Amino acid sequence: MIYRLIYASRAQVFRSEDVAGILRQSRENNPAAGVTGALCLLDGVYMQYLEGSQAAVEHLYGRILDDERHRQLRLLDRGPTPARVFPHWSMALLDWDERIRAVFLRHGMPLPLDLYATPSDQAAELFGALARTPSWVPL
Repeated sequence: MIYRLIYASRAQVFRSEDVAGILRQSRENNPAAGVTGALCLLDGVYMQYLEGSQAAVEHLYGRILDDERHRQLRLLDRGPTPARVFPHWSMALLDWDERIRAVFLRHGMPLPLDLYATPSDQAAELFGALARTPSWVPL
């Protein structure tokens, strides 16, 4: 069984080099840990989906809790899931376009979009819908 964890956080200070660093670290560390996932970033708010073994995902989340690039971490969902949603990506970054906005609107997210306000009970379903869009930059 695969374990998933979804969280949202506010960027301590939004800098593009921080996003590049998160993606670089994911690319370097996640494959060996068996972790895959995806990262959304909008207006200084991160929302990330992590999946793998429970031990590996929880260990990674513990490191994220201590990461100075994040503040106000909000756990949206955690628990077992029958299969990976992002099986081929150590981490993928969402490339925003109108299709993505439409997915959020279909899931009841009001405008202007605020990833931090994602309802916990909809986070996994929302990522499942996002995974089916072509708007990802796999890394």
